[in-house]
Amino acid sequence: MNASVLRKWLTGNEAMTLNMNSTFEHNHELQQAGTFSASDLSDNQRGKFSPAQLKRFEDDREFIRQNAVKYNNKSPLVSLIFFIGLFGFAVVLYFVGVLDVLRDILGGLFLPVLAGAFVFAAIFIFVVIPRQYQSSVDAFQAMGTPLAESPLGSIQIIEARAHAYHYNDVRRPHYAQDFLEMESIKFSISSSLYEVLQSKRLYRAYAVQDQGVWILLSIEALE
Repeated sequence: MNASVLRKWLTGNEAMTLNMNSTFEHNHELQQAGTFSASDLSDNQRGKFSPAQLKRFEDDREFIRQNAVKYNNKSPLVSLIFFIGLFGFAVVLYFVGVLDVLRDILGGLFLPVLAGAFVFAAIFIFVVIPRQYQSSVDAFQAMGTPLAESPLGSIQIIEARAHAYHYNDVRRPHYAQDFLEMESIKFSISSSLYEVLQSKRLYRAYAVQDQGVWILLSIEALE
């Protein structure tokens, strides 16, 4: 092997070693910044949830169960709030003269129309709204079902270029969230993980869909 070929061979191997070290170091940074450890990643690679991850899911569901109790049997209060709001709106219409204008326009139909509007509002406030509210509460309670009764789905593996981005809601200036998108699947991630992830780099993500939401379990760089 002549000197030129030897130099090229050494340069190629040095570059390969440097790349391997960079990937190893980056994966270590991901574990430091994310909510997973090397043990979590190892279990996920074998298609299993780690004990720490299962405990975290159970704790989250327990938190939901405890908070869902606060919203039970609140339908009458919700209806009362809407009723007070509607009554206040009607008072405003009366004092600004809107009802007088409608009376002049509708003539003899004014009272039937007013009665119909009142019946419609009553059905909406005392029937529709309570049902919708209770339906939302039931859905929220279902999210807290223990893992023993509603197990997690299987772990999904996603290999794709990463797109990490920061989102600010202009309507809520104090609300900000970081996201990771891979193959049109979007994960909510911590700000520390967002700082480490490199957009357009190839990653393998281990995730599960729970209650209709994708949860990132662990992630590793492939290059």
